Amino acid sequence: MTRQRVAILAVLAATQLMGTVDFSIVTVALPSIGKQFALRPDALQWVVSAYVLMQAGFLLLGGRLCDVLDTKRVFLAALAIFGVASLAGGLAPNALLVFAARGFQGLAGAVLAPGSLALVTAEFETGELRNRALSVFGTVASLGFVLGAIIGGALTGFLGWRSVFFVNLPVVLAISVGTAALLQGKPANRVRPRLDIWGAMVGTAAMLALVGGLSGSSSGLNRVAVLIALAAILLGIFVWVERSSSDALVPLAIFQSRRFTGAILVAALTNLAGLMVPFTLTLVVQHLLGYSPQETGLILVPGGLGGIVGGSVIGLVVHRMGLRAVIVTALIILAIATLPILGPGLHGSAVWVSVGFGVGGIGFIGTSVACTIAATSAVDPGRMGTAGGLLNASQFLGGAIGTALAGVLDTPGTLTAYETCLIAAMAVIVVAAAVSFMAFGPAAPGPAATRQPVSETG
Repeated sequence: MTRQRVAILAVLAATQLMGTVDFSIVTVALPSIGKQFALRPDALQWVVSAYVLMQAGFLLLGGRLCDVLDTKRVFLAALAIFGVASLAGGLAPNALLVFAARGFQGLAGAVLAPGSLALVTAEFETGELRNRALSVFGTVASLGFVLGAIIGGALTGFLGWRSVFFVNLPVVLAISVGTAALLQGKPANRVRPRLDIWGAMVGTAAMLALVGGLSGSSSGLNRVAVLIALAAILLGIFVWVERSSSDALVPLAIFQSRRFTGAILVAALTNLAGLMVPFTLTLVVQHLLGYSPQETGLILVPGGLGGIVGGSVIGLVVHRMGLRAVIVTALIILAIATLPILGPGLHGSAVWVSVGFGVGGIGFIGTSVACTIAATSAVDPGRMGTAGGLLNASQFLGGAIGTALAGVLDTPGTLTAYETCLIAAMAVIVVAAAVSFMAFGPAAPGPAATRQPVSETG
């Protein structure tokens, strides 16, 4: 790998790192933000929900913009929006402006996530080199959650909660300079594809309604049911619009690739189970084992460290072993990781909770990286932004369903309830493994074997 490619990968990986650090760093600062503006928990959650709703809702549109327009310019514009929103959040005089700033950060993230994936796949061709690059992405994502918790606590404690917004500014500036200097823009295209405006409007509305419904279990069952029903109607309209569009936001032919569809499904199921586990463990460690929030964070740190290991290893072995073997193995590791938690962990041992969560991190991030490799190897380069948007959307939806399901199962707050939730997560992982076995062939994903392109016209 040349020095320039290493530098490009470092810039794009820094974007991934910034996103994950920002999410966890703000989460640590939530109590201080709530105290500043006298917010109740049901209002304070909008610091997180505003970000999640906007990012999940606009992922499909963000991914398509990266395909239709110059990816580099779109990426730089999104960085600018993220930087301005971070500045606004740090200066916000009231809670509403904090919520708005987080929403615009999420909007920028809806472009940065698929944009960074499109840029890295444009720079690194399909095969071992791209696998290693995507492995770095998975590794820095895990590192980001660990660093975010540590840095967030230090910044909030010494400089106040506003510093968790201001810290993004020098990072955004550095990434912007690196992007402008190192990456090449697309050559001018005389026949520019039209943006599917109706599809973008309906698809975004459907995603907003679906994620809002799945994330709103505390809002009352009636409101949740209405939002999910609305999402189902909008998704039906979206499919109809896309089938009749000459330049669809999401060409339905993209799902004819068994590898791509399998990657989307496995990513969603893995995130569904993967979010159920930490949600439950936070309650177990604090309510069942009696540890403080600070101690809980330290107990769960091995999950991020395990993710670093999983992300580092996958890029080295997937080209030799093949997607099926790697993903099924990673999912088995994720399932096995729940056993020490279900045994000695739930019965009083925080050490075994840490061990199980650490091993689970290997399987979780390993699966995520392998699914990214699978999805990007099955799509035409002209649709890489769309593929990234769909992949990220599936992960968001899986996580939202998993969090909502865990909230319902864990509500009794008993040992039996926590056991039930963890067993349900294991069952989802088994389903994901079965899907992986059917979707991915036994052959190693070399450049010739993996190319199942979906053209621009579908």
